[in-house]
Amino acid sequence: MGVGLLGRLILSLLMVLLTLLSSAVPVRAADVAVILSADVDAYSEALKGFKTALRHKIVAEYSMEGDFDRGRKQVSEISAKVKPDLIFAVGIWALQVVAKEATSMPVVYAMVLNPPSVIGTGAKNITGASMNVPVERTLRMLKQLGPQIRRVGIVFDRAKTGYLVARAEAVAREEGLQLVAREIHSAKEAIPALDTLAEQAIDALWVLPDETNLVPTVLQQMLLFSYRRKVPLIGLSESHAQMGAVLSLSFASSEDIGRQAGELANSILDGKAPADIPYTTARRVRLTVNLKAAQKLGMEIPKSILGAANSVIQ
Repeated sequence: MGVGLLGRLILSLLMVLLTLLSSAVPVRAADVAVILSADVDAYSEALKGFKTALRHKIVAEYSMEGDFDRGRKQVSEISAKVKPDLIFAVGIWALQVVAKEATSMPVVYAMVLNPPSVIGTGAKNITGASMNVPVERTLRMLKQLGPQIRRVGIVFDRAKTGYLVARAEAVAREEGLQLVAREIHSAKEAIPALDTLAEQAIDALWVLPDETNLVPTVLQQMLLFSYRRKVPLIGLSESHAQMGAVLSLSFASSEDIGRQAGELANSILDGKAPADIPYTTARRVRLTVNLKAAQKLGMEIPKSILGAANSVIQ
């Protein structure tokens, strides 16, 4: 064997040995602090999922118990005493407090609806797992109802879901649908907005995850609109379907949203900047179909939708 070949062989063996040694050195587990908005089952399930996915250690857990003053004190304690590498905020109240009080420490959230409306666009240290159903899922489900669905009506408040409407408009164009949007600023404006949608001959009405839409009086008016105009209503929770929406799509698992948040936390603690990690939407979605409501509207639900349904109301 030549000297050159022997030298290359020895060098290769050394490289393999160094690689094995470096991989055997344990990586320091980063410290994570948790703050819950309140002690409720959905948040506990999200924390369970987070712990399942997280490759690092949780060193402190707090609950605001719905009290913002308590939450502010907890965040101060986390920053001054715990000094973790990352904060996990569960629920909108925890995110609101952490976003305001912890402006430089990496933050991952879970179980938050419409996070851009909560944290704005300036926060570079925050990302997370939202409760939102991807708009693609809803619009594609609407399209499956049949070729008669072309114009989809929505009512929205730009401050809360303007970002979502912009995304939905782009997806609708790709799917050959048209969004007919009416912007409002309060629940009082919702009924006049629905009246104008009636004049636009919409083929379906979609309840956006907008606080203005979720006021009981507004939702009731949407249900009345659906029945009077023979227009299917697409809700965003199983309770909406039970109330009379033809279809509803909602997130299916708090625990899985927590797992998504844990995966995002791992990426950040492995060195990726939160600003470079887009927030996620629910990857497990629950579809509820109300056949009774469909019959009242004279609609037939396609087998493809019934086959995908998690729950069917007869």
